[in-house]
Amino acid sequence: MRIGNNNQGIWQLFRKGTNGNLPFAGTPGNVSKGNEKAIADLLSGRRKNSYGVEGMRITGRTDWKRIINVSDEMKQHVLEDVKKEFYKYGGMSGDNAAETDAYYDKIHSYVKTLKASDRSPATWTLSQLHLDLAHAVTSAVKEKVPGWTNGKPIPSDVLDEIFADESITSMVAGKSGTAKGLDIQI
Repeated sequence: MRIGNNNQGIWQLFRKGTNGNLPFAGTPGNVSKGNEKAIADLLSGRRKNSYGVEGMRITGRTDWKRIINVSDEMKQHVLEDVKKEFYKYGGMSGDNAAETDAYYDKIHSYVKTLKASDRSPATWTLSQLHLDLAHAVTSAVKEKVPGWTNGKPIPSDVLDEIFADESITSMVAGKSGTAKGLDIQI
């Protein structure tokens, strides 16, 4: 075993070109275009998440946890996902990565159309709607099918009745008059 100064070998890995400039030297020629843009964004006060979407950075903040108005199309999108979870997976989220990706891709595309200050609250709102719907459907299934637990199949006629109920449809329409509806702003 050789013991000695191994720093020379490590520094040779970081050398750039034949002139010996290190890539981390901080000279303008060594900063990539992506880094220049990130630095310009920080200096301007615009804050972006790791995917480069402004308004989605929530580190150290809690003001994004509020219900805002979202489009009817997105409310319906959330409802369809909850339906799929109950009809196909017995109240569980399932294991189909393509379905999950498609669900979140549509939400991400929608959020990018909003003004930056509404992006994080919109994702919070849709997440809360999803949780509220899933909880309401779970409670209704347990009333109609004693002994049912998440993951077990549910008769389609029971689910049809539950999803047609006004208490569920009003959550999506925002007409519930309770904190669970999206017609209330917190």
